[in-house]
Amino acid sequence: MRHIGIAAITAEGAALVYRHICEASIRRFGEHLHPEISLHSFSLSEHLNVGSDRREKWGRLIKQSAAKLQASGAGFMICPSNTPHDVYDDVKDQLPIPWLHIVPPIRRKAESVEAKKLLLLGTRFTVESDFYDKEFRGSGISLVRPATDETTRIHDIINKELIRGVVTFTSQQYLSRVLQKHASAGVDGAILGCTELPLIVNASSTSLALFDSASLLAEAAIEEAMR
Repeated sequence: MRHIGIAAITAEGAALVYRHICEASIRRFGEHLHPEISLHSFSLSEHLNVGSDRREKWGRLIKQSAAKLQASGAGFMICPSNTPHDVYDDVKDQLPIPWLHIVPPIRRKAESVEAKKLLLLGTRFTVESDFYDKEFRGSGISLVRPATDETTRIHDIINKELIRGVVTFTSQQYLSRVLQKHASAGVDGAILGCTELPLIVNASSTSLALFDSASLLAEAAIEEAMR
C-alpha cells in the first residue's frame, strides 16, 4: 500500500481522520494493519493568525507541508481540514506529491443516496468560498448555506470550542436547532464541512442524513493507498 501523508491543521480534525484511517483499515485488512502514515503540522497559530493575505499564506504552508511529507516517503497527501482547500486549485500543480481533495468523496456519497439539497456547515471561510460548489457542479445536488448569523455562530463554535476538543451542551442545542430549521425548509442532508463537527453533530442530533468530511476523507485515503 502507498504511504499516506497528512498535512494536519488542527489536532482534533487530524486525530479524527487518523483514527478513522486506522480503524477502517483494520476492518478491511485485519488486526493492526493499516497503511504507513506520516503527519506534518505547523503551529496552528500559523493558520489562524492571518489577514487579507490568508490564501497566499495557506498556499505557502500547504506547499511546505507537502515537501516535508514527500521527504518522509509519502506517495500522496490529504489535509484533514476543509478551509485550506480554498487554495487547492492554486497550488495542486506545484506540489511534489498529489493532494487528495476532501470534497469528491462527499459528492460520491451524496450521489449514491440520491441527495438533492444539502446544507453546508463549516467555518465562515468554507461556507463563503466556492470550492464545494466547484466540486458539486453537474451533480444535480444543490448546496444551501446557513444564514449569516448562523454561519458566524458556527464559526465561533468551531474556532473557540471544537478545535480545542471542547463540546458544550449550549452549542449542541444550537446546532440541533439549525439542523431542524433547515430540515423543515426542505434540505435532505447536511455536510459536516469541518472535520471537528462530528464531535458535536451525529445521528442523535438530527434526522437528516449526515455527510462527514472527516470519515469520508479517511475512507478515500485508504482507497488511494490501495491503488
